[in-house]
Amino acid sequence: MASTSLPDDIRRFVLTSVPSVPFVEALLLFRGSDEAIDIGHVSSRLYISEQAASQVVAQLRETGIVEPAANGTAYRYAPRNDELGSLLDRLATFYATHLIEVTQLIHSRTERAARQFADAFKLRKEP
Repeated sequence: MASTSLPDDIRRFVLTSVPSVPFVEALLLFRGSDEAIDIGHVSSRLYISEQAASQVVAQLRETGIVEPAANGTAYRYAPRNDELGSLLDRLATFYATHLIEVTQLIHSRTERAARQFADAFKLRKEP
């Protein structure tokens, strides 16, 4: 589903770097906190298992959005550069007002990947 209201750079970021809705929700959780947050807090706030929360936080780390806090058991919001920080600020603003549009884009990405994976196993007639 194409949309014209989603800015191109946000669309590109979502399509290339956002694996799931919990990823965005965790990003917003970290972005909105002045304190470091541990995996248990992410898990309880997003209503996901601690294992899933741990995976989401690992993805946020790999993307350069969070970093380990000084205590080593929690993480804090720390975009790797100002450009990413600005993009995340705009994503947060856009997400707050266009939740359905952004989540549909995220789901379209994951559905497309699942379809491509399934297609790889289709039996094809040999010529």
